[in-house]
Amino acid sequence: MVLTDEQKKVLKGQGYIAYKDGVHFSCRVQINAGRMNAQETRKITEVSEIYGRGYFTLTQRLNVEIPWLKYQDLENVARELKEAGLSIGSTGMRARPVHTCKGDVCQVSFFNTAEVAEQINEQFYKGKYDVVLPNKFRIALSGCRNSCSKPQLGCIGIQGRKPGQVAITIGGMFGKEHFVGRELPELYSIGEALIIVEKALDYYRENGQKGERFARMVERVGFETVANFLTI
Repeated sequence: MVLTDEQKKVLKGQGYIAYKDGVHFSCRVQINAGRMNAQETRKITEVSEIYGRGYFTLTQRLNVEIPWLKYQDLENVARELKEAGLSIGSTGMRARPVHTCKGDVCQVSFFNTAEVAEQINEQFYKGKYDVVLPNKFRIALSGCRNSCSKPQLGCIGIQGRKPGQVAITIGGMFGKEHFVGRELPELYSIGEALIIVEKALDYYRENGQKGERFARMVERVGFETVANFLTI
């Protein structure tokens, strides 16, 4: 079966990434905070063996990709992963699953990053899955100043500074172009940080131009203008 570019685009938005050979796909599996239990790992291994080439890869954002899948098997892959409590996605013009460090078990972290990551994913990735943005929106979460998850390179970054208090950066990006996010004034509670993330998404949806990354919008509109909106 020959798929059109539009069909491939739709599939990519669902988490299936087409290969150059026009036949195979990678399936991106969303992993909350990079943690898989034994049942989930077994299922991913089983799906890789049955439908792929017997292996899977880990992405830089702590998700999983199952490569070398055929189009006719994608429906079965999705069904089997769902039965194990796993979901396909983390792609498209929307808020992406948060990229986080292992702060819940790290001796220098100021808060439980896995717990906050789950909250962010429920509220912004799953809760706003159907909200179309100008481009992808990346949230990065770090438990301390070591910044293992590179929060300064996220559209919005949350970094632990003191017990119960975080710094927030906006306008970061890493890819073909690089921007280091700038820090908002003051420190914030986790609850306040989530309110700011919500406001950032709303501002981006209303003011970003089609295809424009959040960092480019901040540069175009002005850091102070965006920062003032987020912190009032």
